[in-house]
Amino acid sequence: MDYITMTIVKIMMLALSIITLGACSTETQIIPKKINIDQLQHHWKLTHIDNIQLATIINSSLKIDSNNKATGNLGCNQFFGEVEFSDNKLRIGKMGNTRKMCEPLKNNVEMDVSQVLSNWAKVMLDDKTLIISNRKHSLTYQLMDQKTE
Repeated sequence: MDYITMTIVKIMMLALSIITLGACSTETQIIPKKINIDQLQHHWKLTHIDNIQLATIINSSLKIDSNNKATGNLGCNQFFGEVEFSDNKLRIGKMGNTRKMCEPLKNNVEMDVSQVLSNWAKVMLDDKTLIISNRKHSLTYQLMDQKTE
């Protein structure tokens, strides 16, 4: 190839690269889908905290009934409360729980779960996965049943 042809090929490659990179940098805005409280009215098992899979000895769960009452297990102690839900955000108000001593691993899970559920947290939902997260932690739950009463 002569010099002029080589220069034209380089310019074309540069232009193609710029176009390709420009297409990659175009932002795609993901709009979260609106969740209704009745979609949360199930029995859920906690499987991950901050994307870390829980040990099999942890049996933390969340059950939301048709009256928007929440019950479950924080990791060691049982809890209960009233579900408040608005604009894909959830919290369990008037939360109470049993107070037995827990081993350190279960106690750490309890502290994280309690902190997320008792304060307003974002909710994301797909077919069988519920994610409840705030600035500090993300809780991932898996569906255990179809519908609670």
